[in-house]
Amino acid sequence: MTTFILPPISVVPPAAATIGRMAVSVNPRIPRQGMSTLLKGSVTDRILLLVSLLGITAAWFTVQALVASGPAVAEIYHGKRLLATYPLPKAGETPKTFQIDGELGPSEILLDEDGVRITSSPCSAQRCVYSGAHRHAGDMIACVPNRILITIRGSAKRRFDAIVE
Repeated sequence: MTTFILPPISVVPPAAATIGRMAVSVNPRIPRQGMSTLLKGSVTDRILLLVSLLGITAAWFTVQALVASGPAVAEIYHGKRLLATYPLPKAGETPKTFQIDGELGPSEILLDEDGVRITSSPCSAQRCVYSGAHRHAGDMIACVPNRILITIRGSAKRRFDAIVE
């Protein structure tokens, strides 16, 4: 009878591995390298990073310019359906009042030189009414119970939300 004696198998994890150009510690007992060591890259890496950041910044400003382009208009939705688009009246123009039918009943909307506002709504909380007039691009008025949404798009004047001294 033949007996084979195998040497004991020892598994020793490697001290470090490389992912791309970065050395990463795979053994939890060995401390990881500092962040500054990991961030050192080649000139090509830095150029790619700079180009990526510039591309993201250019895309952000392009999207902002598209949203704020054109005359200021109020878009009125019921649910996901666009019901109407009205230009915001300028100073001295006649205010417009109209009703939009929502889930709970009609909501009254006023367009005047201050912007657009909901003047009455059948909802119980009346938060849409208390939110007041909105005139700036990107502003929204939402009456969630009545499923009415008013958004403002276009080149309305920008303003600050708050100024702190």
